[in-house]
Amino acid sequence: MKKLLMSLVAITSVVWFVGCSKNDGGSGGVSNCPVGSSWNGTYCVNSNGTIVNPTPTAKNYGDYSFYFSFEQGLYRPDLRGNLQIYDAAAYKVFLKEAMKVCDLSTWNWGGAGCDSWVQGSLQVSFSIDSSLKPTVDFRAVPAQTYWSGNLGFFTGGATLNPLQLYSNTTFSLINNSKGFEIRSNGSSWNAGGLGLIQIQVANGTLNDSQFTYKLFYKNATTPFATGTFKSY
Repeated sequence: MKKLLMSLVAITSVVWFVGCSKNDGGSGGVSNCPVGSSWNGTYCVNSNGTIVNPTPTAKNYGDYSFYFSFEQGLYRPDLRGNLQIYDAAAYKVFLKEAMKVCDLSTWNWGGAGCDSWVQGSLQVSFSIDSSLKPTVDFRAVPAQTYWSGNLGFFTGGATLNPLQLYSNTTFSLINNSKGFEIRSNGSSWNAGGLGLIQIQVANGTLNDSQFTYKLFYKNATTPFATGTFKSY
């Protein structure tokens, strides 16, 4: 699994955690945090939830419905991940608008139709550098009937596959600092698909080797996909 996940995105992975010393401070395990910040059990954070320390370095996480690789020409439905499509209709909107891989014209049958992509696989991975700036990567393939090993798809015009997000991404703590959220407004190359993309982890930190997550598009209250990220 670890070896396979390394092909999701070519992002250098390094060890994550730099420790933060603790003392009881008279209140049961309060860290020696800088003035104006407080210990939340994992980080020193300021009043708006921004992490003050420990300062992280990059660590990578990924998940998929089943494994595939454009670079290796692999399509392996037998190698299952944890990602599951929760709302197929919302996922088709994400595929059409944010990734521009299907339902782009009146010719929307076969591999050009989003229905065939719902039957395929979605891969998502992310990395965060020492400034807490996330890089996010989405990749998708349609059902195996429409798979082409050298391109990864056979639709005649997918333009944002992979969909790689960096310039507009943000990282923030949520759920009383028990979890975190990554946000981006889509690719700057895609003026028609700049809807808000959210990765929400209700409970988990970047010190964990895995955590469950939900994917949202365009301020939806229902996720279009759920799964479990694992570090690699």
